[in-house]
Amino acid sequence: MDNQQGTAIITYGRGWQSLAATRSLGQRGIRVITGDEIALTPASFSKYSKADFRYPSPTHEPEKFLDRLEEVILKHKPEDPSTPYVLMPIHKETYLIAEHRERFEPHITIPVSTIEAILKVHNKGTLAAFAQELDLPIPKTILPKNREDLETQLQDLNFPVFIKLRESAAGVGIKRVKTPEELLETFDEFVSHFKLASADYPIVQEGVPGEDYCVTTLFDQGKLIACMTYHNLRQFPAEAGAGVIRETVDVPAMEKTAAEILGPLNWHGVAELDFRWTGNEEEAPQLIEVNPRFWGGLNQAIASGWDYPWLLYCLARDGKVEPPEGGRYDVRTETPLLGLLATLQEISSNDNRLEELKGAFKGAKHEFREGSKRAGLKKVFKGLRNFVDIKGRVSEAKKQFEIHHKNSYDVLSTDDPMAALGALYPLAIFFKHGKINMELLTSEGGPKASEEDPDQDSSQTE
Repeated sequence: MDNQQGTAIITYGRGWQSLAATRSLGQRGIRVITGDEIALTPASFSKYSKADFRYPSPTHEPEKFLDRLEEVILKHKPEDPSTPYVLMPIHKETYLIAEHRERFEPHITIPVSTIEAILKVHNKGTLAAFAQELDLPIPKTILPKNREDLETQLQDLNFPVFIKLRESAAGVGIKRVKTPEELLETFDEFVSHFKLASADYPIVQEGVPGEDYCVTTLFDQGKLIACMTYHNLRQFPAEAGAGVIRETVDVPAMEKTAAEILGPLNWHGVAELDFRWTGNEEEAPQLIEVNPRFWGGLNQAIASGWDYPWLLYCLARDGKVEPPEGGRYDVRTETPLLGLLATLQEISSNDNRLEELKGAFKGAKHEFREGSKRAGLKKVFKGLRNFVDIKGRVSEAKKQFEIHHKNSYDVLSTDDPMAALGALYPLAIFFKHGKINMELLTSEGGPKASEEDPDQDSSQTE
């Protein structure tokens, strides 16, 4: 079992970010072991995954998950205690592992922050309260105790607003609403559908102008070691979805806020912060949420020179790490399939020819009744000509598709081609149920109960 280069155990193998971490460490000679609730994950197909295992759901069966993880850790523990051995949780299981770290730390190094610090920022409600306490820039937010409390505060809101589950990701459990009536209706739907207790009621946050930015960080006991920011050029779904096409940018104001909110918590390990910003340097970027773990756009950071999995591994191995040098700002990455869907959605939303045709017919109708029939016919023919403007539509589509030029894809790699087979599982779910599971495709969640195979044993051994 010994490997002087060291061994890393990576959880949540279905995630594109997990694949990125597996490749990052494996390419440096680290022995990588990957795990997940399901089989056929991108990370397990990677040539850099030297072993993989299944575990029960950390959400629904936390004790069984902890038992299984301990079993795997003991099985692969190096005989030589000087050999580096690191547990690198990727997704929401990070919180459970942090809470029970004393169970694993005698055997393996866990470079994540304390559960107390995590709880301070991972919940959108507690984060909003903490940011207000620190006087940091966030959109106006209300935390309703119940429906009646929400009704009394409606008059203070500027619509449209976003209603959000306190714990959600990738646009799941987030909805943009335009009226007070729609807000109350959605509040009731969320409470019923997600079976929310009063302490978990959704928050309501005013929409702010601008676009989405993500600040990625690595801390060493409260000291900011590495920080890079990327801009989501496209999201899917467009209004409240995950970033699927990204570019690296330099925005010091956001990085300053990241240090101000996580530094006082003595943060240790990685975290990612979401902002909305207009691009106007005179306006403060607005903090939206904090992900106290790895993030879906990890490949953007790695491709740009901020190799967080390797930096985190070095921090765990050596107790310290130097900041990276020579980051690039000419890199653009894309999530497979969803980047294409985002572009198609953009083309559809920008094509207002149908509304123009309706306007032409309305104008023609007025001309026929009140004015010149000849003028009316001219309006009709002009509207039809614009509507069937094939050349114009092709030109617009080509323009929109330019964003895909020279992108680096999160999964596809000539060095590690088999990992692309990990996309088969979400595609199988799509063909089975006829709808896209955003949580699976964005690597931010698991299958719903109806999508799981009841004959699968989630505790299956290696």
